[in-house]
Amino acid sequence: MPMRLEDLSVNERILIHLRDFRTDLESAASIEQTQEGISKAVGMRINHVPRATKKLIEDGYIEESLVHIGGLKRKRRAYNLTEAGHKIADGLISKLRSQEVLFRDADGTESTMKIDDIIFKAGPKASISHIILTSYNEEVLLESALAGEISTPYTSTLEHVPKPAHFLDREAEKTHLKRNLDEDDRIIVISGMRGIGKSALVRTVLIEYEGSRNILWYSAHDWDTARSVLEALSDFFVRLGRNELKKLLKTTKTLDINIAVSSLMKDLQASSTITVIDNIFDLNEEVMQLLFMICERSRNMTDSCFIYITRDRESLTSTPCLGELGGSNEIEVKGLDREWAKKLMAEMGMEPAEMERVYGMTNGHPLALELVNSEEIQKIIDTKGLTKEEIWVVRCLKAFDAIFE
Repeated sequence: MPMRLEDLSVNERILIHLRDFRTDLESAASIEQTQEGISKAVGMRINHVPRATKKLIEDGYIEESLVHIGGLKRKRRAYNLTEAGHKIADGLISKLRSQEVLFRDADGTESTMKIDDIIFKAGPKASISHIILTSYNEEVLLESALAGEISTPYTSTLEHVPKPAHFLDREAEKTHLKRNLDEDDRIIVISGMRGIGKSALVRTVLIEYEGSRNILWYSAHDWDTARSVLEALSDFFVRLGRNELKKLLKTTKTLDINIAVSSLMKDLQASSTITVIDNIFDLNEEVMQLLFMICERSRNMTDSCFIYITRDRESLTSTPCLGELGGSNEIEVKGLDREWAKKLMAEMGMEPAEMERVYGMTNGHPLALELVNSEEIQKIIDTKGLTKEEIWVVRCLKAFDAIFE
């Protein structure tokens, strides 16, 4: 009897996911067979995975092994289907083949199709398990998802970084940053005023490196301490099977930054990790000392780098280490040029007659351009007694007030 995707339980989705992977775990496994991989594929919190896998083991549907994962230093717990588990997974898939889902092809055309028809369209390399789970997790199944995801040992936290509402142009800056990353520059500094698009630039570029590099993004706060920053870094490296820094932090009450950075460098060595420290502004002296020391030690790093994002370039580059970087390792993000700024304003419904005036007052600052025509700004302005030009001046001032408050 056919069944619906929405009727799938968590445990059933796990069985369908594991159907794609090898049953012999004596030597090695895919990261997608770990708790982290299961969490991502099935769409559940990682801390809920152990309960589900425990029940499946008790029922005799999966087995657990401690094995090597390609590219990771330490062994991880991985899971595979038993013969009974395979039968259950195959039975579930058989019942779901006639399920209809919303499908969007490469041209953007949407239609309702049966999963069986989508499998036929995708060809022999497609994974029906991947298609079923993607259909379960997403409202629309995209044609680009049909081939499935390449098994990779790399980890990324970009999913927690907000996606920009608008991102236009920046081709020169993107090319510059990619060149820095591809040439293995150890420290890269991205600077620019608040709201100019620094984080959006870095996030957009790093999406292209997911699956080929480990990516850690940390947003700093004015209340941070050196220990809080290092704790966040150590948590990430534990996920990679590297725990030198974590061991030090657990056994040390009084933090010696010099020793801590030495442990961090051991975890970083040959880890192929891009670490982003965002919002480096008005941080305390201890945290800045940590960032400067990382820069000094970075000369000995291989296959990893740090990206520092800051509003205050002068303070960051005032130390000898960062001051010696030179222009090739620095990218200053400025306002959009006139053509791209007008495209952004057109997207927001601004009249062509007003665009030149607004561009001149904002100098292409992307967030200001978004705010100046927003309902929030318009609501707080009393236009009585103001000319049209004066209204736009006040809008621009209010937009910048909102950015810098």
